[in-house]
Amino acid sequence: MLYSWTFPDTKNRWQLWYSIVFSIIIWLVIWWFLTKQYWMSFIILLLSWLVFYIENNSSDTIAIEITELWMKVDEFFYDYSKIESYTLIYEWENAIICRLNLNKKWIKVMDLKIDNTVALELKWILPEFIKENEKEDFSFTDRMIRIMKL
Repeated sequence: MLYSWTFPDTKNRWQLWYSIVFSIIIWLVIWWFLTKQYWMSFIILLLSWLVFYIENNSSDTIAIEITELWMKVDEFFYDYSKIESYTLIYEWENAIICRLNLNKKWIKVMDLKIDNTVALELKWILPEFIKENEKEDFSFTDRMIRIMKL
């Protein structure tokens, strides 16, 4: 193993956030029910329950391991051939995310939380196996997701 680190994967959302989201979901369900779009009401309830279930049953910490052959993210192995490129994203002078662009069909991007110490180590290790994309940064959508803590 060349390097490993862990990071917490807990969502620090305030109670008002849950109240707003719950209100929006209820409003949409009522609206679709009144407009006789029953399936949309069912789908939004099902999806919101699924997101809530996944969020509450996921692990609180994620472990990353880097070896000469693959990266292990939690319980999943990624050969370097499945990773197109990586980017270290900074906020001011602090490293916050290592973004992996994957060659997968459904999931194209994976963000791993890092700090400056991890970023320094990754700058030496990852270029041997994966090309770096230095031009990538947070998009407007990424910034809004960070602000809204989604």
